[in-house]
Amino acid sequence: MALLDLWHSDRQQITSKRIDQLIAFAGEGRLLDGNSTSDEFRMLLKAVSSEIIGQWVESCLEDRFSDFGFVLQDIVNEMGRRLAFDVTHGVYRGHSNEGYDGIWRIPGGRAILVEAKSSTSYSINLTRISEYRKQVAPQLRVRPDDISILIVVGTEDTSEFEAQVRGSRFAWDIRILGVQALYRLLKLKEALDDPKVERQIQEILFPQEFTRLDRIIDLIFATAEDAQGSDANEEEVVVDDSAREKARANFHGEILPLLERHFGQPLVQRSRSLWASPDDALLVSCRVSKHFDEGNADFWFGLKRASREVLKAHDNAYCAFGLGAPDRVVVLPMSFLDPLVDGFHTTPAKDGGILHWHVRFVNTDAGVAILIDRDRKQLDVTKYLLKG
Repeated sequence: MALLDLWHSDRQQITSKRIDQLIAFAGEGRLLDGNSTSDEFRMLLKAVSSEIIGQWVESCLEDRFSDFGFVLQDIVNEMGRRLAFDVTHGVYRGHSNEGYDGIWRIPGGRAILVEAKSSTSYSINLTRISEYRKQVAPQLRVRPDDISILIVVGTEDTSEFEAQVRGSRFAWDIRILGVQALYRLLKLKEALDDPKVERQIQEILFPQEFTRLDRIIDLIFATAEDAQGSDANEEEVVVDDSAREKARANFHGEILPLLERHFGQPLVQRSRSLWASPDDALLVSCRVSKHFDEGNADFWFGLKRASREVLKAHDNAYCAFGLGAPDRVVVLPMSFLDPLVDGFHTTPAKDGGILHWHVRFVNTDAGVAILIDRDRKQLDVTKYLLKG
């Protein structure tokens, strides 16, 4: 049984085994360029949660099993993919025609040649790494010098390697990043919902001129603003000050298995409220609310402008709303919900725009309805309730 099929059928079989055991179980039992083991492992990486990826990073760095460097290379490339880069895998074992570990590209934009190094305790040939750019420049239709280099390292102490880079002619082209720091960037992206922050995270991985610190400050402030937007009830819209004292609903984890059964495929977190299929062909927003006793609605949600735009831009997007419990979930196609949104009540943003739209539901004798037309009408959505 392929690793991805095993993940579908019995996830404990994946999570209970060491990463080297999984590699031995897949295909030919060893990672080789272009073989089925490599294909199976990369497909599994797309499906598992970031928490499991973090555990596998630790295993690579601590256990150093056979070919752990190749596993780490694939994990680094998967983290790049989850940071919204277009990722092209390189090779495990370099040869005369190819030698890089990965190419990351911003869609329609610049490119990074990525090298994953578990250790910097031995000499790293910067000239050879730089030469790899000549291999990929024609297919990317850019000059080799326009491709920057990111070396992702597993070791904490890179002082000697940093000095080697600073003293080389490639000092402006190469940047060094710890694999744990890359993982923290991924977790930051998953914790936020602002595409602007996503782009700034991507930009920070390119060589920067940090004599002026504006870009770093922009990232910090964008992160803080998104976090404040989260406190301003992205999940639940506060009805009044007394409601703020009540515990927030937090049962996303219990809803996800229902959504995976409904859609027939695993879902992987992409941001704080967005999950996607491993191939990104499906996008699902998942929000939860407790039951409210005040006002004319039983369940209240906030839909941010950025979230709405991301969902609208996707061809196969849905909004899942947990109505007070993980076994009562409405799943609305975005194509159904979006035409209704402009008729919802809103909360204003500081700049005079809209912070979020209020998506509100009421229990009915028939099942459940969404409030539309400034809450003057009820639209029955009982048919969109998930069957347990």
